[in-house]
Amino acid sequence: MNEALISRNQLRLTCKGAHIVVHAAEKHAVQIGVPQCIAVTDAGGHLLAFSRMDGARIGSIEIALTKARTAATRLQRSEEVGGTNDFGKIGVALASQLKLTGMAGGVPIVVDGQVLGAVGVSSGKPDQDVAVGEAGIAALLEG
Repeated sequence: MNEALISRNQLRLTCKGAHIVVHAAEKHAVQIGVPQCIAVTDAGGHLLAFSRMDGARIGSIEIALTKARTAATRLQRSEEVGGTNDFGKIGVALASQLKLTGMAGGVPIVVDGQVLGAVGVSSGKPDQDVAVGEAGIAALLEG
């Protein structure tokens, strides 16, 4: 078999790893006093773990998942998708049939240069959503 045609030893985020991200993100959300919806996806944007904290907005459930899906599949933070203007961000959302977003709060989980998935957070202000997601990823990377 031609080895140039296959890939081996791809890292993957486990269910347990996804739950570590969620629990650490919840802890940070409690510390800042902002209940959040937190979604963790695999590299394909498929849900691995989710939490809607008591008091988090119900409307933020799908937004958190969309932010995570965006970061995982676009290999970048969700706020970077669509560029710096609202028209670009709206264009990405419409072109993807609202499956992607340019809203802040989606952060890819990167290990050894590979995107293993992402965390998406919604219910707070953009900087709060990002900080909660980053706290979850930091706990995973600390091991």
